[in-house]
Amino acid sequence: MTDRRKVIRSAEGVVVTRPDTLAVEEPLEIRVNGYSLAVTMRTPGDDVDLALGFLVTEGLIADVTEVSTARFCAGAGDIEHVVAVAVVA
Repeated sequence: MTDRRKVIRSAEGVVVTRPDTLAVEEPLEIRVNGYSLAVTMRTPGDDVDLALGFLVTEGLIADVTEVSTARFCAGAGDIEHVVAVAVVA
């Protein structure tokens, strides 16, 4: 996702205003077995894969076979910012 914003550039005394394209960053909360584990900033998209990769790199799971479900959290006020992961014991 991107957003268009006006930027002001100043170089050698010359000021120029022009539009620019910026990457959008939003928070993502990762919940494991009902508990909030982490909040990270990310460019939206592929959020479930990001959450699973986070769990692997943090050593909480060895691979995705240890996960029974991974989905956007139903019932949260802002569901696109919360991924719920159920890890098999």
